[in-house]
Amino acid sequence: MRGTFSTLLILMFAGSLCFAQQATDPVVTQAALQTRVGVKILIGKVDSITLAGLAKGFSPEIAVVDDKGNKSILLVKPNTFIYYFDYLRKIPLGNLKKDDKVRVKYITTKEGVNEAISIRLLRD
Repeated sequence: MRGTFSTLLILMFAGSLCFAQQATDPVVTQAALQTRVGVKILIGKVDSITLAGLAKGFSPEIAVVDDKGNKSILLVKPNTFIYYFDYLRKIPLGNLKKDDKVRVKYITTKEGVNEAISIRLLRD
């Protein structure tokens, strides 16, 4: 019985050390999480939109120009979430127009293609 009690005390002590270690770990910020996952954010104005041409074999794309004049072309996949600034209404890609201000979350694939995860229409 005494051996069981000692074992129980040792396990409780070891368990408390595990929890103490977790409490001292740094908190992961949203920016650090995005860096780890590879998600990037681009804010700019729509320069052009190319809708899908399945017969011609290309996917929809959006070109966005940032405030420094850099133009980025992003592939828009079927699961890309496109929405208004109020987060409540999803919209089709065709509703965006030239010079709309947008915030695009995207990743760059191993092949170097920028794929949009979400596109949010911003207020001017």
